[in-house]
Amino acid sequence: MRDTAVKDRRSALAELQKATVTTTIAANGMLDPVQSRTFIRTVKEKGVLSAKMRLETPTAASGEINKLATGSRLLRGAPENTDDGYRAEPTFPTVPYATAKVRLPWEVTEDVFHENLEGESLEADLIDEFTQQLALDIEDLEVNGDTAAGAGPDQAFLQINNGILKLLATVAGVHRVNGGTINAGAVSKAHFFAAERAMPNKYRVAGNLVWLMSPNRASKYVEYLSDRATGAGDAALLSSDTEQLTIRRLPVIEVPSFPDDRIVLCNPRNFVRVISWQVRRRKVTGDTDWELATRDKRGYIFFLKHDVVIEEPDAVVDIYGLV
Repeated sequence: MRDTAVKDRRSALAELQKATVTTTIAANGMLDPVQSRTFIRTVKEKGVLSAKMRLETPTAASGEINKLATGSRLLRGAPENTDDGYRAEPTFPTVPYATAKVRLPWEVTEDVFHENLEGESLEADLIDEFTQQLALDIEDLEVNGDTAAGAGPDQAFLQINNGILKLLATVAGVHRVNGGTINAGAVSKAHFFAAERAMPNKYRVAGNLVWLMSPNRASKYVEYLSDRATGAGDAALLSSDTEQLTIRRLPVIEVPSFPDDRIVLCNPRNFVRVISWQVRRRKVTGDTDWELATRDKRGYIFFLKHDVVIEEPDAVVDIYGLV
């Protein structure tokens, strides 16, 4: 038993050694070209959905988000000098949540900080880069998470928790439109009309609905419009990049983490990000950790407890099966 434990520990240490950022991995940072004194950052996709979602920060890892509703058509006639005993009552429905603890660890050798272009300031750059990526990964997980995701390179990431797209397919009450049965799945105006008609009227007049789709899907719809010999087709083709695309007077929000085969009609604040444990950052050095000291490196790790829920499934329309 002891021999097995020792082997497992050695195996784990070997994996950590391979995963550590070393001067070999950061080789380009060791150069000192005349025209470059700082790193050119790799372009990251922009997280756009999370800023429009609602945020709840309960203290418990799991529980319920409470809602308040009064129902509708509550008025009654009021004959003079009569009380029929009728009283209107509010309801307090709930939405369950269960946050999952996630982490983002990485290690860097001390050599990297001493032999790169930016010296010790590289630490701030690395923390900034990993912080940005943490935010992007959280939004990606909020959209695409699936605890039943099959084997693949991203399985460990996707299986952390269920995201919006999985919830739309499994939560009762969501209105779903099979886009594959309309125009053979190729995006067209009929898809958007079908989604509008699937949305209950009381939500359509709220003035805060948007279309969520991937940039590729938005591009395909513009291409569809531009193929039409109409003024609208010309306008779609010639509009500037700064003009927001609208469909049926509703703005299009292009979400990089969205798949191309889905379009969602919703109020983004109907999607609730639940954080029961705010981001906690840990830094460990060889001064306090023997294992790090023997390898002369630093370790960093972010922790977060997180979930995403749909507050009102009746107020969402999911178009799926597009090509």
